[in-house]
Amino acid sequence: MFRNLLALAVLLALSAAPLAQQTDGGRPSFISEADWTQIKPHIDPERVQWNPYRGLAVRKDGGPYRILDLRTWMGDDFQVVGYGLLKTQLEAAGVKYTMLSAEFDAPAQARMLEDAIATKSYDAIILHPVDRVAMAAPVEKAIAAGIDVYGWITPVQTPKLTAFAGYKSDEMDANGQIGKYFLDLAQKAGATPDKPFIVLEIWGSRALPICVERYNGVKMGLGDSGIVKVVESVDTGGQPEAQLKAIQDAFAKYSNISGIYPQFGDANATIEGLRSVGRLAPIGDPKHVAVILQDVDKAMLPPVRDGTFDGTVSNGPWQQADVVIKQFLWHTVLKQPLQDGDPLAGKVDLPRKVLVPEPFLTDKTIDTKAGQLWGATIAFTDMPLGKWTYWPTLDTTSIGLPVPTLADRKRLVGY
Repeated sequence: MFRNLLALAVLLALSAAPLAQQTDGGRPSFISEADWTQIKPHIDPERVQWNPYRGLAVRKDGGPYRILDLRTWMGDDFQVVGYGLLKTQLEAAGVKYTMLSAEFDAPAQARMLEDAIATKSYDAIILHPVDRVAMAAPVEKAIAAGIDVYGWITPVQTPKLTAFAGYKSDEMDANGQIGKYFLDLAQKAGATPDKPFIVLEIWGSRALPICVERYNGVKMGLGDSGIVKVVESVDTGGQPEAQLKAIQDAFAKYSNISGIYPQFGDANATIEGLRSVGRLAPIGDPKHVAVILQDVDKAMLPPVRDGTFDGTVSNGPWQQADVVIKQFLWHTVLKQPLQDGDPLAGKVDLPRKVLVPEPFLTDKTIDTKAGQLWGATIAFTDMPLGKWTYWPTLDTTSIGLPVPTLADRKRLVGY
């Protein structure tokens, strides 16, 4: 009796909490005019919702669902934003949320997952694997123990994964676009196999499957013409100092480098590296080096917008986190089956696997509708970092993931 009363009290309190009321122009009432001025250019107010999950992930007995967010690392804007959005939106839904970071230590990440299974402390796990092959066995063990495992960013290599939202870099519509861009530049420059167009690829870590995929994707786009020569750096581990030194070392050996692709992004290191060798210049300048960044970060936006960098191939944590949250709510909380199929073609409801598009963004597209996905900017660091309640839930109905509601919970699971 007491537990039922407690559950009722929790649900009433959550349902009574203030919801976002929109003012003229689409501004939610809890967002100031000053902040709205920053946010408005980067979203479509008619395609997003603020705080729609309030109280949705509370059990019938009033207890919370429990999620472990198991990370590869927490060393860039992408990871920080993903953490902020997952924590904020899941906790608003009533989830007890825990985050652990492996900091690129694959055995440590496997132990964290094994501990989660042994302690039976979680209903679901959100996983960004350090080693997607090695994590397959512990993931299957977790699922056999009744824990849903939602992969994101890069998939674990097992068909038993509960769901996935992320990308594959070794595809033509992903990192293949980077290779194709360099190939086009080489053709325009009249490069030949004897006098190739030289591109510096700055490795993150050859031990990480995501880096291998990114490398293979670029090579796929380059094809076999032989007019582009890829010079590979030593592993930088995503460290800015190592990336800067890799640029300096490469230019000391190859003074005619015409392009750079850093696997981990890090715009500041690329800027300082090019400046140190006298090659930081905008498109059209004879000293210009074509730069394509993999990951969006705050330092990358100005040089893309002014043409110092050529562009980026990325999506962002916002879109991927949004899908993961919806998959968890529909499946773990509302007990609905997730399905295999082609969600981007709209042929399935509640997709089990979503490959988030990776558009090629340049100074001409990054601030247009082409630079948005599901109603929000892909250049996610334009949004106010840290004010996570200001980041709305996106419109993914086109791929079969509408926003779940308390009405859906009552209809589907009876409370």
